[in-house]
Amino acid sequence: MNSYIVNFITYSFAMVGFLLTVLFIYKKSVNITEGQNKKNFLQVETSLRISPVKTIYVIKAGNEKFLIAGDTANTTMLAKLENNITDEFETEEQIKEANSVVEFAPLRKLLKIGRS
Repeated sequence: MNSYIVNFITYSFAMVGFLLTVLFIYKKSVNITEGQNKKNFLQVETSLRISPVKTIYVIKAGNEKFLIAGDTANTTMLAKLENNITDEFETEEQIKEANSVVEFAPLRKLLKIGRS
């Protein structure tokens, strides 16, 4: 009688251990594939802090880019960006020069529109 109880407990623990191992492997494989898809879809291209609590972000979602303003209270989409600056220039130096010449008047206008 004691041998049956010992065998039952041994096989029960072995089965529970096997099921937990299979569940662990399944969870790890699902998280890896979901993490790879999400990681490539949404990215912060660049950000600009305009005050201690306000920041402007360029967010890339798939093949589209958006200009988004965020602060402690809310987040606002300012504009959908149409042109990719890297398509217009060939070298990184040209891109840096173009970025340094950016005027902030249109951006300030967008920020005023976003506040109202």
